[in-house]
Amino acid sequence: MLRQLMDIFFPPACRLCGKPLHKHESIICNTCLDRLPFTGYAFDNVNKAARVLQSKIRIYKATSLLFYNKNGSSGKLIHLLKYHGQTDIGKKLGELTAPVLASDPPDIIIPMPLHPKKFRKRGYNQTETFGKTIARKLGATYRDDILLKTVHTESQTAKSPLERWKNVAGTFHVENPGQLRGRHVLIIDDVLTTGATLAAAVQKLERDDIRISVATMAFNRPE
Repeated sequence: MLRQLMDIFFPPACRLCGKPLHKHESIICNTCLDRLPFTGYAFDNVNKAARVLQSKIRIYKATSLLFYNKNGSSGKLIHLLKYHGQTDIGKKLGELTAPVLASDPPDIIIPMPLHPKKFRKRGYNQTETFGKTIARKLGATYRDDILLKTVHTESQTAKSPLERWKNVAGTFHVENPGQLRGRHVLIIDDVLTTGATLAAAVQKLERDDIRISVATMAFNRPE
C-alpha cells in the first residue's frame, strides 16, 4: 500500500528521459528502450565482441547487449548503475540479456570481482543485479565467491591496451576451482573494451574440463 501511495505522489520516471513511466514499463520507458543501441549479437564465437576476447584468450562464446557510448544512452545507464547506486538498472539489463543466452544457458554465473578496498568504497558490485537476474531467468547458479580480486589496481580508463594488460596481470585468485568441473561458466562484466581484464580472469579460470563464456552489458567497439 505504501508503495502504491508513493507511486501516486512520486511516480517512477524513466532513467534516460525523466518522463513518468506507465504501469507496464520499468526503469526505462518503451520509447527510450526502442532507441537503445542494441548490438544484436547472438551468443556465439563469431561476433565482434567475441573476437576481441579470442585475440587474447580461449573462450567458448561471448555477447554484449549494447554498444557503449560514454555520452549516449548506454553510457548514462552504466554510469548511473556504477557510480550512483541505481542497481535496478542492472536488473533491467539482465532481463534484456537473458533471452540472448537462452540458446546455450550457463550452469554458473561469475561476476567480475572488485577488490575489497573498491567494494568498501562503492558499497556494491555493479554487476551483481545483472548476474543474479540472468541466473534467475535461466536457472543458473550465481557465485561471487569463486573468482576473487586480490590485488588493488588503478583504473583502466586512460590506459593503453598494453598498459591495461600489465595492470591486471596476476590480480585474480580462484577459490575451489574443482566446483567448476564439467560446467558451462559465464563471466559477466559491465563494459568490454580491450578485453584485458576479462582475459586475465578467464586465464585464471581456464581448464580443459570447463567451458567459459562471457556476457557484458556493453561493448566499447574500436573506431
